[in-house]
Amino acid sequence: MNARSRRIPSALLATTLLVVLLVVWGGIVRLSGSGLAIPDWPFAQGSVLPRPETKILIEYAHRAIAGLVGLFTVAVSVAIFRSPEYRVRLGSLSVAALVILGLQIFMGARVVLDELPVDRVVTHLLLAFFFFAVLIRMTLIAGEVARADPPLDVPPEHSRLRLWARIGAAAVFLQAGLGAWVSSSGAALACPDFPTCQGSWLPPLTGLVGIHYAHRLGAYALFFLIGGYSHLAARAALPPRARWAVRAAAVLLVLQILLGIGNVLLRVPLAVSASHLGVALLLFGSLVVAGHEIGRR
Repeated sequence: MNARSRRIPSALLATTLLVVLLVVWGGIVRLSGSGLAIPDWPFAQGSVLPRPETKILIEYAHRAIAGLVGLFTVAVSVAIFRSPEYRVRLGSLSVAALVILGLQIFMGARVVLDELPVDRVVTHLLLAFFFFAVLIRMTLIAGEVARADPPLDVPPEHSRLRLWARIGAAAVFLQAGLGAWVSSSGAALACPDFPTCQGSWLPPLTGLVGIHYAHRLGAYALFFLIGGYSHLAARAALPPRARWAVRAAAVLLVLQILLGIGNVLLRVPLAVSASHLGVALLLFGSLVVAGHEIGRR
């Protein structure tokens, strides 16, 4: 393995971390009302460089980070296909990452040009989560190739834990979509109190209240699903990296619930809302890591 190939795991990790920044910054764009500060695409009001105004710069920074993610993804994919050791394990995932990247660029353009329709905003976020999951898998596998990790014998009970980690990740994925729907539809304060909603424990699930309360019900379901999974996984003899991923999921779950409550009671401050989105992404990522590490063969 040459020196260039040995840099592939680090390059993948850097790309994955850039995606975290990109998603959180995308939340800041939406929450600060900067989504249409630059109403054209790919230029900024007909120019390569934008005017130095706050909302324009917020939106432009999002585009700049997205450009970096795109360049990193293409560069690391080229390096993977030039390396026989990595191409065998990562070739198909590299193609998947490039396809999702292309879809994400197209959807990002449509979000701007169609003036922030809710369905496109939600799809744009979910594609980012999917892209993040693919990059995590690529980063983990690249590390295994670089370390020449031997195969592991996976007990049958671990296969069940792997399945539940993936179910948990899918549940967080869907909950993130609901959260994007709440935010982009203007339903964030449709229930301005907690734990009740407009003074009711079971409000009518219609209109903006229905959108908001569906997200709350999803949060309750996630709490029991991931909390129960973390309890079961903590009692199993898991590999070290899997054990740390499960512990991280449990901590992030609690933090995410607290941020969600704070979002309502503090009336959606930007810092809390952006943190809520970032922790959702990290919770999703920790479950993707747990599922991979528990079932690694």
